[in-house]
Amino acid sequence: MATGLNPGGLVYGVLAVATVIAAESTRQETFPRLLVASLVTLVLYWLAHAYAHHWGSHLQRPGEWSLKEIGRSAAHEASILLGAVLPVAVLLLAWVTGVSRETAVTAVLWTAGGELVAMELAAGLLRHARVRDLAVQVGMGLTMGLGILALRVMLH
Repeated sequence: MATGLNPGGLVYGVLAVATVIAAESTRQETFPRLLVASLVTLVLYWLAHAYAHHWGSHLQRPGEWSLKEIGRSAAHEASILLGAVLPVAVLLLAWVTGVSRETAVTAVLWTAGGELVAMELAAGLLRHARVRDLAVQVGMGLTMGLGILALRVMLH
């Protein structure tokens, strides 16, 4: 069973929250409903990944299931929750400061897109990637970020 945090989960966390907000905001939802829908989706996504990680390891290495192993899988996938912190914080800040829901959603989606690009850039720089590889990584982050914005435009 793998231990430690799964850094790839950061991407899933950002995408899970941003896509829910992009989709739900078209229904003229309130801040509390947007927040609850985002958090419920995020937790379900995290639990699904943790369970899939745990279940997959037991297919490869059969044995008794233990609460400790399930906890390790949940901890391994906790980066999904971490990835969503910034977009959720922007949504909360916008709500508290009285920003319009439309402006808040736009800010959350741009923040999520920027976070994806920044994560790819940081990952490439940390591993001293060649310029070509760094461009591909940043391009992937940009593609996902633009995908979030495109989803908002398509649904709006």
